[in-house]
Amino acid sequence: MFILADVLWGYFFAKHILYLVYFDTAMFFLAMVTSVLLWTRFVAVYLGKERLFSKILIGAGWTISVSVLIAVIVNAFVPIIFYFDSDVNYFPKYGRYVMLAMQVCLFFATAVYTFIVARKTQGEKRSHYKAAGYSGLIMTVFIVLQEAYPLLPLYSIGLLIGTCMIHVFIAEAKKIEYAVELSKIKKRVEREHKVAVNATKKQITFGRIAESLASNYDLVYYVDVKDGSYMGYTTNAAYGHLEISRSGDDFFVDSLKRISKIIYEDDRENVITILNKDYLMKMLENQKKVDARYRMIVDGEPQYTRISFRLSRSKKHFTVAIENVDAEMRRQKDQQKQLNAEKRLARRDELTGIKNKTAYSELEETIQSSIDRKERTLPFAVAVCDVNDLKKVNDTEGHQAGDELIKAAAKMICDTFTHSPVYRIGGDEFVVFLQGDDFNSREELVGRMRVNVMQNNIKKSGPVIAIGISEYDPKNDRRVTDVFEHADNLMYENKKELKAMQ
Repeated sequence: MFILADVLWGYFFAKHILYLVYFDTAMFFLAMVTSVLLWTRFVAVYLGKERLFSKILIGAGWTISVSVLIAVIVNAFVPIIFYFDSDVNYFPKYGRYVMLAMQVCLFFATAVYTFIVARKTQGEKRSHYKAAGYSGLIMTVFIVLQEAYPLLPLYSIGLLIGTCMIHVFIAEAKKIEYAVELSKIKKRVEREHKVAVNATKKQITFGRIAESLASNYDLVYYVDVKDGSYMGYTTNAAYGHLEISRSGDDFFVDSLKRISKIIYEDDRENVITILNKDYLMKMLENQKKVDARYRMIVDGEPQYTRISFRLSRSKKHFTVAIENVDAEMRRQKDQQKQLNAEKRLARRDELTGIKNKTAYSELEETIQSSIDRKERTLPFAVAVCDVNDLKKVNDTEGHQAGDELIKAAAKMICDTFTHSPVYRIGGDEFVVFLQGDDFNSREELVGRMRVNVMQNNIKKSGPVIAIGISEYDPKNDRRVTDVFEHADNLMYENKKELKAMQ
């Protein structure tokens, strides 16, 4: 089209036919619109329409094309792209340079992007991307030359070379690729046809397959996708008295009618959703198998049931396999309860009944994870407590007296910080994690505890506990252990003070 426009332009120009020269020039710019649209769509499709750059490229192509089209129409009234004088001399205007500059940017950006993609690609595709990139560079160079030499057919030459490069290095390679793929498809079809013929010869009916499946499941349905007609197979008497038909005209309608009678109330909404034909078929199109669990009323009691849907290869029918998994589900729940109980025991201090060092380590990891992810962390403080003279009590009064001292200390700490978890992390060492109300009243609570400790120290009765508390400071504390260590240091200072008073 460009070559024809250039040839005719030269002929009309030589003959000084002004209106035909003008018309041919306008057609040249409209052909330019077509080339930009075709180029951008080709590159976008080849790169993949889902890429952000492809969407931008198509948008830019349309923007340039519409701009050129509008400019050509406006030029007929007000010369903004070009004009001819009475001697048929061609004079470019600023609009022409703007349009060509826009195309230079478009082709150059496309070339750079395809080269970047080529670097990340291996094999034959890499050479294809490179060919598209070089094609864009060629167009960039020739458009720049066209701006400098408006009377030469440089745009047409650049487009011709770029198109030839794409045809040789991409289009022809794609033809070969499609031919190979077609050959593979043909062979696969032949194999499937052979399998189908063998199946027909052996007279394997779905009824036999369904009967075989029914030995592994409690109930199996064979459903026609088109009209919903179905045939059921069962080997379990538990489902026989539930009035589930062995056959019917519409699986979906019949199933929905029985939901209120056979499905546990809390599960009915989910089952209704699954048995929506459009929803189910869409799910089966996207995945080979659709599974769901619900509770079916059997002998007046809810029992866990698993239902599985599979679409056939022909997509003309699907199977529904129903299995009673109540014993399995209840066994899993019992195991989970036992596991949870064991976990709770593993996080409890056997002597005091409060949480132990393992539980505190898990809490520390959770808080640290929030800090590392720079999530908004609620204000918190850590209080470290240490029981004075535990070793002395163990040595002089026995370990039983030492245990009683530890239990009394734990009770005293828990009674003070009533809204905070308390952890025993060592023989005589405790940690309190304060948030919420206890955090807001931390100074009052620590003061109250120190008063009680002071009274015990004077009376020589009851646990004497050193305490240090530190608040988390986001500006200075990078780890939870920083807060703990600061509180621990303050606790040791308090411990020295208490020792000095004895």
